[in-house]
Amino acid sequence: MPLYNLNAVVIKSQNLGEADKIVTLYSSERGKVRAVARGARRPRNRLRAGAEVFTYGSYLLFANDGLDTISQCEILESYRALREELERTAAGAYCLEVLDRLTEEEEPRGDLFPFLLAVLHLLAVGRDLELAVRAFELGLLTRLGYAPELDACVRCGAAPGEGAAMSPALGGVLCRRCRPADCDALPLRGDTLAALRYLARAPLTRLELLHLTPAARAELGCVARALLRAQLGRDVNAAAFLALVQAQGR
Repeated sequence: MPLYNLNAVVIKSQNLGEADKIVTLYSSERGKVRAVARGARRPRNRLRAGAEVFTYGSYLLFANDGLDTISQCEILESYRALREELERTAAGAYCLEVLDRLTEEEEPRGDLFPFLLAVLHLLAVGRDLELAVRAFELGLLTRLGYAPELDACVRCGAAPGEGAAMSPALGGVLCRRCRPADCDALPLRGDTLAALRYLARAPLTRLELLHLTPAARAELGCVARALLRAQLGRDVNAAAFLALVQAQGR
C-alpha cells in the first residue's frame, strides 16, 4: 500500500461512523483529495486536530482503491482565529465551501494553493473581512479561468463607460448600448467596476489600499455573488450565514 505526503489545508470535514471523519484536503501537488481520518472524533486521538477545518498541515497518507487514509499529520498552522471569532469563522467557512464547489478532485493547480494560504491568513488577521471575501471570490474565479471580461463590452468590444452593466450569463461587462442584450444584467457603477478590476488582479497584500463607499460595497457583493451563481447554478449554502453575521456586526 503506497504512502505519500501532502502539505494541505482541510477545507471540509464530515463525520463517518462513530469515531472517524472524512476529510477533504486541498494541496498544491494533487489539488483536492478526500481521505479518512480514523478515530479523529475521539478526544485524545492524534489525528483530531489535523482533521479540523482550516488546519494547514503536513499529511502522510495511505493510497487505497477507495478513499485514502490519513496516517500522520504535523500541524503547520491552525488559523486559530478562524475558529474563535464568529465573523472570521463565517467568512472562512464561506470561502472554503466556494473552493470546494468550484474544484474537482485530483486536479492540481499550483497557483491556487498559495492563494488559499494567503486568503486564510488575511481572514485570520485582517480587519476588513468583507473586502477579503470579495478578493477571494474574484481571485478564485480568475485563477480557475472564470474571470469576467472587465475591460471591454462582451458584445461589441467597446469601452464600458457610464451606464455599463455586468452580465454573469454572458461572462462580463456590457456597455450602455448592449445592456438590453441581457435583461438580468446588474447595474455597474464606475467605482464598482474599478474595484472588480483591482480585486481580480492586485495582490492580497495591497487590499487595504482599496477604499469603497457603502453603495459600491453593496453593489460589489451583488455582482460577486451573481458571478459565482453563474458558475455554480445556485447560491453557496454558507452565504446566508455569513450575510447574517455581517449584518449583526454593522
